[in-house]
Order: sequence, then C-alpha cells, then structure tokens
Amino acid sequence: MIYTETFELNGRSFTRTYSDRFYIERDGVEYSEANDPSEFNRTYTETDHELEEPNRSAEDATESDYIDALQDLGVEVE
Repeated sequence: MIYTETFELNGRSFTRTYSDRFYIERDGVEYSEANDPSEFNRTYTETDHELEEPNRSAEDATESDYIDALQDLGVEVE
C-alpha cells in the first residue's frame, strides 16, 4: 500500500510518498521513498520489487532513529 505524509521544512511544504513493503516507481525509476515539494503533485505506483527493510511512518521512529539521523547530518549528539 502506498502512503503519503505532508511535512514542512524551512517554511515549504513537502510530501513523502512510500510503501510499507515495496519500492515505488515514477517514470521508470524505483525509489524506496520519495520526498517532493508538495506543489509538484507527483504520483507514484507500487512495484512488485520488495524492500529489504520495510519503511516506517514518522510515528514509528524511535529516539535512536532521530539520533542516528542527526549524526548522519554531522550533528554532534551527546
């Protein structure tokens, strides 16, 4: 199933599109998830190519997930 979530970053609206089990596709290119400016109104279809690790929604993120993401961006977390 394809899911979409809208979020704001630096005052601009974005749409995250993902599937819980499969890659999504647009114009022949597969993605594990897509984050697009909301005004683009891009649509994706679900493939039959299963993800190695299922996507999770923002509500499923743990404190450790956020710390790992911040460290990936170069933020020092104590």
